[in-house]
Amino acid sequence: MKPSLSRTAKMESHQGHLQKTWNLLEKLAREEDRVLLDGGSLSLAAVALVLESHELVRRLEGSVKTLTSRLERGEQVYGSFTRTEQLRILQHSFLQHQQCGILPNESHNLSAEVVRGAMLLRCNSLLRGHSSVRIEVINLLLHALNEGIPPVIPLRGSISAVKDKSNSPRVISAAAALEEAKITPLMLEAKEGLSIVNGTAVSAAAASLVLYDSHNLALLAQVLTAMATEALLGAVDNYHEFISHCRPHEDQAEVAKNLRSFLRGSRISQPTDVNKLRLVQDRYALRTAPQWIGLQLEDLLSADRQIRVELNSSTDNSLIGVAGDRFHHGGNFQAASVTSAMEKTRSSLVMLGRILLGQCNELISPSMSAGLPPNLCADDPSLSFTVKGLDVNMTAYYSELAFLENSVASHVQTAEMSNQSVNSLALISARYTGQSVQILSMMCAVHLYILCQALDLRALSLDFFAAAQAEAKKTYDEVFIAEKGSDIPDFHDVWLQITSSWLTTSQLYLSPRCEKVAAQSFSYIMDAKATSPTDLLPSFCISAKQWKEMVSCLLYEIYDRTRADFIGARSTPSYLGVTTKAMYELVRCDLAVPFHRGKRRHHEAH
Repeated sequence: MKPSLSRTAKMESHQGHLQKTWNLLEKLAREEDRVLLDGGSLSLAAVALVLESHELVRRLEGSVKTLTSRLERGEQVYGSFTRTEQLRILQHSFLQHQQCGILPNESHNLSAEVVRGAMLLRCNSLLRGHSSVRIEVINLLLHALNEGIPPVIPLRGSISAVKDKSNSPRVISAAAALEEAKITPLMLEAKEGLSIVNGTAVSAAAASLVLYDSHNLALLAQVLTAMATEALLGAVDNYHEFISHCRPHEDQAEVAKNLRSFLRGSRISQPTDVNKLRLVQDRYALRTAPQWIGLQLEDLLSADRQIRVELNSSTDNSLIGVAGDRFHHGGNFQAASVTSAMEKTRSSLVMLGRILLGQCNELISPSMSAGLPPNLCADDPSLSFTVKGLDVNMTAYYSELAFLENSVASHVQTAEMSNQSVNSLALISARYTGQSVQILSMMCAVHLYILCQALDLRALSLDFFAAAQAEAKKTYDEVFIAEKGSDIPDFHDVWLQITSSWLTTSQLYLSPRCEKVAAQSFSYIMDAKATSPTDLLPSFCISAKQWKEMVSCLLYEIYDRTRADFIGARSTPSYLGVTTKAMYELVRCDLAVPFHRGKRRHHEAH
């Protein structure tokens, strides 16, 4: 009986989740669509203009009235009454706390995308009505966001605990910026100064952007794995659904299903051939891809759920429960969930990078590439280093990626005169995860270039085999015509031996390669003909030597001609699956990245 792989209603697939995000982004790109900020439905894809509702206004007014009544009764509320009754001045003091940082140049700033996202998240949180912030203050922040005047925030200096916005002075004063945007300034009332800088908005915004990119990289890694399966003559049976039914991890099954779908229609990646002369099964970087990548999808979806909760949460302190007419002093500002999401995401990126590096190593090494030339060169492998430098790049990129995986959470320190004994360091973790995204993106770009080169060379070899087989059979029949009826090897077996020899001699240049393949074919025929030297007639030996000389010349001429034809019009797309073909054509056609023809091409380019 097969175990069930049905996913619960609450658990959507990674690809399904990503498709929904893409659809929302496409919808938001249309001018007539707007994002509704209601404090509870903000998504990773949400960017932008806001429609307010009367219910939100009533919620906010109730929160402000609750705070006002408490203060009028002389009660102490954190953020509003801290050893002083000068409440308005206190709000500016909260901002003073944040006006610090080192900003020698723009490279030390948080990106504008993160800052805009933080402003959006902060407004969404304040709209929930738990922070006693007036609608006028929220509208001012949104107006500033839409007018393109967000604050400049230092890249470093936040520990992602209380008051995580770590704002710095603008290049121009706030008054000047507001005047330019024709925004009327407001005097902050009780608690508003703390509420607009308190919470997890900055780290959650940075995490949202990083996580969106990570989801896309996870899907791209699957497409690249499908391309590697074709380039290495891998078997589509690596991803057979039966394997996932036997070990029913949902995300493993999803990756296997995706890979089968991406390879649909492929003429290169076929079911396992138990009679093939190479390895019976593919190496780990292909064969265990569903198990390896599937786990990363699970972690990314877990991180996504954490961040989605964070996007629609009240992360201030204290929090106001209007219905119960009470204040709650707690720790929702503690961004540990963001840190947790980013640590998982960064680990997933490293794992994705590692499997891509393994595939890349196989493609470039002639001992593992199933006949692809060293360094994927299209000319003399002893003189052309086509992608050798890229191999070194990939290793360097991965080493840095692996270093960045080190835990940030384990470096938490006591801060603020020991008031903050623990703090999340969520923004630091998100920043380093952002660096990991950049490095993995570079690895994917290099791997994609290498894969397109490998697929071209694989298609070239298949074109060559198709052309050479018919000519070789004709020559074989002519050479051994006198031996017909005797016990000579069947041409099919001879051809299998020739193709096997061809795939294992890719380190040689064309002329010596053809000679070696012909010599091995000669040895195979001689061994198959006789069980002892006395079984070999002189006429047969002469025919066999003639075959060796003729097939060597034939292979050379046909390969040289096929290579010239291939450079003029590549046949690669005709061999590929539906998705791998689309990715290949994106590189070769849309981006116009050419097939690397070797040192001649290098000299022409320089």
